[in-house]
Amino acid sequence: MTEYNAELTLLHVLEDIPSWSSIDEATSAATEQLDELVPSEKPKAGSIKTVVRRGSPYQQIIQLALEARSDLVIMAVRGRGALNLAVFGSTTYRVIQLGPCPVLAVHV
Repeated sequence: MTEYNAELTLLHVLEDIPSWSSIDEATSAATEQLDELVPSEKPKAGSIKTVVRRGSPYQQIIQLALEARSDLVIMAVRGRGALNLAVFGSTTYRVIQLGPCPVLAVHV
């Protein structure tokens, strides 16, 4: 990241907000979780920012990639097997199919 003065954006999309939780509380909790992933030591070059959005995950990921003119989207794939999800549909598959840039899907 520092070699290329890259900007890294950590995105969390809130799709279903429980009825007992307000939108502000859910957004605040998600922001705190993302902020904990950012090292306290600032990178020598580049930047790391966090973003929380509401809506359809694949649509929000694609929208942010367009807005930020992203060169690459990196996504964690979990749950069912990666091949099973790719064949039968998933957020990752939709971003790969419809997104504006290459997608690196990492199985976690």
